[in-house]
Amino acid sequence: MPYRHRVAAGALCAAMLTGCVSATEADPEPGAGGADASKQQAQRIQSAIADCMKQQGFKYVAWVPEQDALEEFDKASSGDYEAMRRERSSHGFGVFDLLADPGGKRVVWSESDSPNHTIKNELSDAQRAAYDKALTSCGNAAIKQVTGRVVTSEADRAEQRNKLIDQTLERELNGEPRLVELAAAMGDCLKGKGYRVDSLKPVDLDRRGAREFEAQKRALAMKDDIPERDLPEGRYYEPRLPQATAKQYLGREIKAALDDLECGRDFYAAYLPRKRAISAQVGDLFGGGGI
Repeated sequence: MPYRHRVAAGALCAAMLTGCVSATEADPEPGAGGADASKQQAQRIQSAIADCMKQQGFKYVAWVPEQDALEEFDKASSGDYEAMRRERSSHGFGVFDLLADPGGKRVVWSESDSPNHTIKNELSDAQRAAYDKALTSCGNAAIKQVTGRVVTSEADRAEQRNKLIDQTLERELNGEPRLVELAAAMGDCLKGKGYRVDSLKPVDLDRRGAREFEAQKRALAMKDDIPERDLPEGRYYEPRLPQATAKQYLGREIKAALDDLECGRDFYAAYLPRKRAISAQVGDLFGGGGI
């Protein structure tokens, strides 16, 4: 069986309600409205979906997953040096870690946790197809009702959200004088260690390491025996690698990630809290995480 596909620019594991959210894929902390406001928004979306599904003749339970605190991950994603070092010592940039250790992904919630998973599995194949079609339609309508955003699917919602996050980060952070100064120092340090640095823009520098190893993994995926057919643009099946080989790639990734952290210790401490706040604020415009 082929590996699940993932987005080259950053893993997404999302579908309309179903799918999974892992620690490295989880949404940032809520934006200006706070955790309660974000949760209430998610509950309104779920209630709207449940009402719509009932009108379509399907049973659906309004369900908002309770996510673990993930204190260690939260610290790392906020620029805490010690937490980032512990994270990168095991997972690098988060590219080859799942291939090297298939059981090592830290899942916050999965499809089977939802009561709707059982409801759907009790349906026939034809009924499940109709259920999925109705859920997509109801999910789109609920997003528009609660947030005013027009989406065509959960994938489209994620794409719109991520695009706006990227645009906002680039507009607000790439020209911030202190971040520009810290990024230049980090870039000089990385070049001194022999790493290639194509851009000193803060947003690009933050993404540099993960993109480098993602490109390596994509190249491996294009060469293996799994055909990349019928996938959305930019997606591919995880490459089929012997675990020992994947661990070698992860070892190189961990070294690079730790070097990157040492050079960017001051940069990340200033940049990541800003990035996290912007990502959360934009995410709230689309109703937070996956439906």
